[in-house]
Amino acid sequence: MEELKQDEKESFEALKQILYDGAQLYEHREIQEEKRLFIIFRLLQNYYSIESSKIKEILKRPKITPLPFSPPFISGVTPFRGNILSVTDLKRILGLAREEDREGMKVIVVESRTMETGILVDEVIDSVEVSVKQIEPLPEEIKGVLEGVWRWRDRWVGMVCVENVLEKGRERRDEDSTIRNLEPTEEIF
Repeated sequence: MEELKQDEKESFEALKQILYDGAQLYEHREIQEEKRLFIIFRLLQNYYSIESSKIKEILKRPKITPLPFSPPFISGVTPFRGNILSVTDLKRILGLAREEDREGMKVIVVESRTMETGILVDEVIDSVEVSVKQIEPLPEEIKGVLEGVWRWRDRWVGMVCVENVLEKGRERRDEDSTIRNLEPTEEIF
């Protein structure tokens, strides 16, 4: 009986030590701040970003073949890993002035679910980890392709919502296409 009381007392002391050690760890543990990794790019003089988990690859500007009857925000198509990739002109979607293509432009290949596109950008600037607390959401009435903004150095950086870019392409494919506006007697080629 005495042995049983001794084992019980030792077990109680061991449990008490485990709880004490756990409490100490909890008190001294750094609370990890949730962060997201973004690729920052430039369109004209404005800075934008895409979450790196949505980016498949960044390419030097490939040869882009114009696609007849495509919506105005589709620059064209280019071969990509054995497939055809549409190239989206984000400047057109955002209502920015269009410049001539020049050296140094890149295409950021993005994907979400089963859809992908290349986004034509003037320059890829940096890869930055951003605290979720830094991100300021945009008001619902102006949300669209951009879903929020955050400060980086002395600039505001717009967060591009890849899903909305891809959805815009799907929505406007029929709406903007000249093909459905042709009379049956008109020849396309």
